[in-house]
Amino acid sequence: MGLLKRYRTALARHHRSRGFGIHSPSAYKFVTQVLRERLPYYAYGDLRNLRKALQAAGERCPSDHEARLLFRIVNHFAPQHILLVGADSALTVAAMLMPSSLTDVCVSGNNERMTVIVRQLGNLADRVLPYVELKIALFDYMAAFLDRPKRPFVLINALPDAERAALVPRVLDEWLQDECVIIIRNLHRDPEMCRLWEHARQTMPHGHTYTNHKTAILVARPRIPLEHFDLWL
Repeated sequence: MGLLKRYRTALARHHRSRGFGIHSPSAYKFVTQVLRERLPYYAYGDLRNLRKALQAAGERCPSDHEARLLFRIVNHFAPQHILLVGADSALTVAAMLMPSSLTDVCVSGNNERMTVIVRQLGNLADRVLPYVELKIALFDYMAAFLDRPKRPFVLINALPDAERAALVPRVLDEWLQDECVIIIRNLHRDPEMCRLWEHARQTMPHGHTYTNHKTAILVARPRIPLEHFDLWL
């Protein structure tokens, strides 16, 4: 969605973001109590301090709003294993690790960038599993589900090369047939992310999607009719 169209739909998205017109109980709860929750969480101060430290070191970071939103989503779904495709900031990884000490994150991305991120995470770093090759990251990530239900939780920031751009949609096609949570970011900045979102949206047979056309959240769940929600996140 272009900037002009986002402006034209802003009022409708803001209205929907307050729960108006959402008839699904699970979607209403997720929108009003997770995506739009305004009460402070215990980790907000730590996230804010980390962001300030990263900015002081010259790092580009997601906004406080983005970090808090990601924290709330992870806190709501409580995944034990998370896959991050495209490492962008230690703040993103910290927001996913802080909700639970039982969570680990498989990170696939540039080796040099991942080394920096792991160093910046301090005592959270021992729960980060860095990978350069996405194929190996996917294999090890799915191996973690061998003795428990397969419910992937995946955050995709970027697809930096053609191999990953081809591999990720094929994997999503399989996961979206069952139960999973997929977050796709940077839709307004990266055409590849926008294409991936459209592909996933058309492939998904059940569950809900939520987007402000900058970030898309796909919650695939069998037996829940497919609905798409445009929101003000």
